Amino acid sequence: MTKKLLNLTIFFCLIFLSGTGKAAAEEMLLRNNLVRAQAGDYLVTMQNKNYTVLLIQGKQKEQLTIEEVTVPMARIPSQAFSWRSWLANGAPGHTCWVIYTIDLPTGTMQHTYSYTRKEWISIPKSQNFLSTLLNLNLQQIPLNERKKIGPPPLFGSKDQRAIWQPHLIIDGKAVQGVAFDGWRTRWPKDGSELADKTIEVYLPQKNEGYPSYFPYWLQISGMLGKAKVRIVDSGSGLLLPSKIPLR
Repeated sequence: MTKKLLNLTIFFCLIFLSGTGKAAAEEMLLRNNLVRAQAGDYLVTMQNKNYTVLLIQGKQKEQLTIEEVTVPMARIPSQAFSWRSWLANGAPGHTCWVIYTIDLPTGTMQHTYSYTRKEWISIPKSQNFLSTLLNLNLQQIPLNERKKIGPPPLFGSKDQRAIWQPHLIIDGKAVQGVAFDGWRTRWPKDGSELADKTIEVYLPQKNEGYPSYFPYWLQISGMLGKAKVRIVDSGSGLLLPSKIPLR
């Protein structure tokens, strides 16, 4: 895996992407949500024909430790499959496995170790997608600007379509009736391929025992089409022995 691809994965590979609760304000910083993360929480993202498991390995005071494991979709069975068992068995077929720490007050990534390469790695600030995203000011998307379900009504007719909501899945089972808030921001003009692109994320309105502190849907507009990342599974209580070596 190239360093550039690794950096992009490390967001969704977090990006671990948060229960905001009913927003009391119309602005939000994702880094403030990470304080609700608990050891054993996990999310599985899907992007570009790859799955990435994001596992909260530990939480110590103002520091969060995250493991991120990526595997091609073609290597995962479509039925009778458990992410918990897969990780417990050493994640067979994975192509990237890293562990890193996040400083909660600043949202910055501090230390990153690659199990795949068996070495500590450094990610330049200009290429650190996760830290930038965690510190962007997100504006809540008004309901009248949210995506709707189905085709638009005929001219002159009232639009009564329901607001589109992402799916929320826990341990392979869909949870019905979960409402999401949509948030929007613009990537800074930093010279990267994301510069000045519109970013939208969707987070559950309530914390009901699932990792609601992370976006269950993220999309980037202004590129070729719309780049999308969605959560295809999530859960809690998944604890693995840490393998991170001492620096």
